[in-house]
Amino acid sequence: MRIRPLALLLLLFAPVLAQAPAPRVLLQLGEFEAAWTQGRGAERLGDLAAAAEAANLIAQYRAKSDAERRAWLERAQETARRAIRLFPDAAEGYYQLAHAQAEVIRFVGVLAKLGLASEIKRNLERALELDAGHARAVMGLALWHLQLAKRGFGWLYGASLGEVVPLFEWAVTLEPDSVEIRKNYGFALMQLGRPEAARKQLEAALALPVKSVPDRLHHDRAAELLRELERP
Repeated sequence: MRIRPLALLLLLFAPVLAQAPAPRVLLQLGEFEAAWTQGRGAERLGDLAAAAEAANLIAQYRAKSDAERRAWLERAQETARRAIRLFPDAAEGYYQLAHAQAEVIRFVGVLAKLGLASEIKRNLERALELDAGHARAVMGLALWHLQLAKRGFGWLYGASLGEVVPLFEWAVTLEPDSVEIRKNYGFALMQLGRPEAARKQLEAALALPVKSVPDRLHHDRAAELLRELERP
């Protein structure tokens, strides 16, 4: 009998869940609210990062309204800032803060957007100073260039569409088996008007194994984007 990856994950973590579920385990199993609750006041970097990630995922995929989305993004930022306070030399806190801020920027006015744009870039660059191999920070920087340049005021900050593909290629080189990175690369290529290249990345995302609930969410979003490409 073939066991699906998520079912195997449940079997592997069953003894852990019977004791005290760690935020990272809860995150992988899709128990995002529990992961945030367990990890938000933690003293360990991994727990704080999992809690911030869980809050970000709720905002992106499960929130039912803009108000709920903004509330979870605020929680993600608070948790990431705690990680930075406790672990100022670790890249993950800066990445998680930038990740949440990149979603917040959609809900604020022009002046706030301008301030956030600078802060997001600063946090991503700090993450990469601390860990040049942080693939998700590279991905975040690629998306920063894309979103700011597409909004028309990217030139104020040095954002350029020409940076998007090289940065994504770097991220893919660092983590070729990341469903999230492939999915976002496909999205970026769609925004750049390169449908065939986008299709290649989205199909690559769908071909990767789904090892967790976050992977499943990114996988399903990649499938949605691919369907968009196929519409006449």
